[in-house]
Amino acid sequence: MSGTKERLERWRAVQAWLTWQQYQVARTIAALEAALAEEQSRLPLPPPPDWKAEAIRTPGGPQVLRVHLGVCGMGKGKPIGREQARRMLADGVEACPYRGPDTALGMPG
Repeated sequence: MSGTKERLERWRAVQAWLTWQQYQVARTIAALEAALAEEQSRLPLPPPPDWKAEAIRTPGGPQVLRVHLGVCGMGKGKPIGREQARRMLADGVEACPYRGPDTALGMPG
């Protein structure tokens, strides 16, 4: 056999071994990701925020649409504190019509 042919066969063997190694690594990573997902699924969910502000981005910056109670499923939003929710409602930001955060804060609707 020529030296070139032997070198080619050796490199193909190395390539096959590396392919097997990549497969083993991929299997191990997949197993660890599954184990991590299982562990995380057993963790309790963090409590919802007390209040949240639903907003959309506009060319001029964020524009707040509504204030929601943290447990409200009608709006996705950024968690905010009680005083910030009160200020926003006092400044005319709309209150969620489903859960009434203004009522929960003792503010007129």
